[in-house]
Amino acid sequence: MTRSFITTLGALMLFAAMGTSAEAQPKAATQPEVASAPSPSAFDSLSPGNKRIATALFEAQNTSANAATPMTLEQIAQERRSGRKWGDVFQAMKSQGLIQAETLGQVLGRYDRARHSRS
Repeated sequence: MTRSFITTLGALMLFAAMGTSAEAQPKAATQPEVASAPSPSAFDSLSPGNKRIATALFEAQNTSANAATPMTLEQIAQERRSGRKWGDVFQAMKSQGLIQAETLGQVLGRYDRARHSRS
């Protein structure tokens, strides 16, 4: 019985030593083979209510020839994701001549009425 105990203990120590030496070997620095999902666009990551506001601002832009280059929907959404409030985004677009409405409320009202008449 003592002999089997010593044999078992010896085998366990041998396996433990092999595991330790295998871990001590430096591993090659390789890139993990995990496929990362593409990050969602700024617009796609917005809540439904924020998507509505971004779309309303996008559609309210003045597209005449003398106005500044209109912002894309993605650019408008990125402004919001960067921490700006919708009122600030609206004021910036208005100061650039992109929007003619007096208030953000007017932009949203016109958007909602147009959307309601389409359906």
